[in-house]
Amino acid sequence: MDIPFPLTALKLKFLVRATSDIRLGGLKAGNFLRGALLNVMSRATCSYTGSAYEHRRVPDPTHVAHCPVCWLIQSNEKPGNERRGYALIPPIHPPLVIHEGEQFSFHITLFGEAIKYLPYFVLAVPEAGKIGMGIGRGTFRLHAILAEQEPFCLPPFGSLYEVMRPGESLVHVPDRYLDHSALKGMAVQWLDEKDGTFLPLKFEFLTPLRLIWQEQLVKTVDFFIFFSRLLERVDMLATRMANAKPRPKEERDQLYTTASKVRIVQNDVKWMEVRSGSVRTGRYTWVSGLVGSIVCMAQPQVWKELLPWLFWGTLTQVGKDVVKGNGVFRISKVG
Repeated sequence: MDIPFPLTALKLKFLVRATSDIRLGGLKAGNFLRGALLNVMSRATCSYTGSAYEHRRVPDPTHVAHCPVCWLIQSNEKPGNERRGYALIPPIHPPLVIHEGEQFSFHITLFGEAIKYLPYFVLAVPEAGKIGMGIGRGTFRLHAILAEQEPFCLPPFGSLYEVMRPGESLVHVPDRYLDHSALKGMAVQWLDEKDGTFLPLKFEFLTPLRLIWQEQLVKTVDFFIFFSRLLERVDMLATRMANAKPRPKEERDQLYTTASKVRIVQNDVKWMEVRSGSVRTGRYTWVSGLVGSIVCMAQPQVWKELLPWLFWGTLTQVGKDVVKGNGVFRISKVG
């Protein structure tokens, strides 16, 4: 008997309107947005901000367990293994300038236990809009919040649930979240079940995909490496955010074997150099990665096994720096 995969996800779409001109810096948009949200949440919620983090003081465990900033954003129980139960999708391909009065959107996805921190994000977004973000700190106003029910689609596709309606401040918490049974059902609906027919799918990497493999930065797209890192991230979130047991080795090996059967038949991906800065530390870090699209071919049975996990990947995002908006991808049918 299969053990149900316990992870759940809530993908929130924030509709906002610029109240002054905003310059998001292209592929740096996610870093600017995360910085604005982090600053607001740190100042409003966490007593261990500022000098406490600068001098690497260890917060009290009781504080960490109940503080959304420590637990969700800044917790560093083990270096490199922070409990960050969210992913960020910045505005995709934003113009050089979002002019005053123009509307745009971004997404925040919460996973498992992190969903309980929804109210903190709802409060932080309008405050971040007042403070401003991007080059010159352009400001914005929150218009509405929607929950997307189809994880692998970006607007205008996908069904939506109104979490906060335009002109209201009341939050309507969804009565259901995305889970594995829903993603499996979507995968079945997608597939052409004709035996022996190879099915092409297109993968669009919309923000930098930054993968490490065998301690080396991956600068050419490889589906097996991409899927391996995707599965590791999904499993990590399941164990940390939903108390899931580790995936059995035989199941993991079977998925890897299946992934090795996928072939890239068209490659339009290039490496993009992107550097992000931190106001708090005064340092720059590289968030460069692969951007573009590939078309992959495999038999329907292969996609049937992989698609539910690939759909999870569109929710969790893949690779390094997903909390800064990296690793956003979309899947679509070809033809």
